[in-house]
Amino acid sequence: MRKFFLHFFFWIVFFLMWSRIMYFYVNNIPNRIYFSALDVSLVVVAFYVIYLYIMPYYFKRKSIGRLILLSVILITLLTVTDAWIMGVFLHHALMPIHFDFSWTYADMQYNRFFIVLLGVLGGCFVKLALDRLEVRRKMEIMGKEKSQAELTYLKAQINPHFLFNSLNGLYTQLEFSPEDAKGTLVALADLLRYQLYECNADFISIEKELAYLENYFKLQSIRNDNCKTILLIEGNNEDLLIAPLLLISFVENAFKYVSDYSEQENSIKAGITFVNNDLNFYCVNTFDVKSQQPGDVNKGIGLVNVKKRLELIYRDKFNLKEEINNGLYQVTLTLKLK
Repeated sequence: MRKFFLHFFFWIVFFLMWSRIMYFYVNNIPNRIYFSALDVSLVVVAFYVIYLYIMPYYFKRKSIGRLILLSVILITLLTVTDAWIMGVFLHHALMPIHFDFSWTYADMQYNRFFIVLLGVLGGCFVKLALDRLEVRRKMEIMGKEKSQAELTYLKAQINPHFLFNSLNGLYTQLEFSPEDAKGTLVALADLLRYQLYECNADFISIEKELAYLENYFKLQSIRNDNCKTILLIEGNNEDLLIAPLLLISFVENAFKYVSDYSEQENSIKAGITFVNNDLNFYCVNTFDVKSQQPGDVNKGIGLVNVKKRLELIYRDKFNLKEEINNGLYQVTLTLKLK
């Protein structure tokens, strides 16, 4: 209904402008209205025949030859029919029109031809423009659906990956320290509860994400008694939002590839600071270059996924750096939150 009134309003305005511009020399108002109505009716018929029937037929068959043939037939039929009606009116009008020049039948046909052509070209242009906009709209929807599907797939990979690491550590702890395993199991339950019930949204409170990170550090500290772990958080801003489970992938990677020295310190240190709406994150772990290949540290499922998620969600609003230097692997992330 809204589209109908929009079209109706457009043609009313078009009619008023047409009568004002094309028949300004006609002093008789009824005749001006009649001629304008005849012209606009011609344009309307040509427009909607092209718009509703001929152009959709062309899109379906993809035949430019048939499009041209049908358009020529339409122009010919409307031109001849309207010129005949115009001639009847000129000879039988109750209130004859006084022109400054005389019209012949050929003049009327010539004039009618361009009026019909206006409707045909207008219908083609509008149909092509609307069709292109519709294609673009569908492409945008498909792009969003694809991005959402990729994000869902990446999240689905993250959860089992984390669960596998945690259960593997819990199994070892159950064998050597059953009492400590109870606390670990409670912490693990809290972490899984967060993943199941808090991470379904596209963005969550940074406060919840940091609490999750702290619990993860506690869980891993219990399991890794040969590794010194430090997590520093400064300037927490609870009003900011972040995509869930982004930072944990870097921390998981650090615990996976941290050194296992027997005569020197093994350590993991992570820090988070806030500057306005920017989050600055770093994670550093000792790295044994002899036991690991330098390229292996960033080939895990977790890091591959988080890089894809950063590109999909934040696009150009993040800066990620990784480096290995003097036995330390460090990742630095600057992220603009909202």
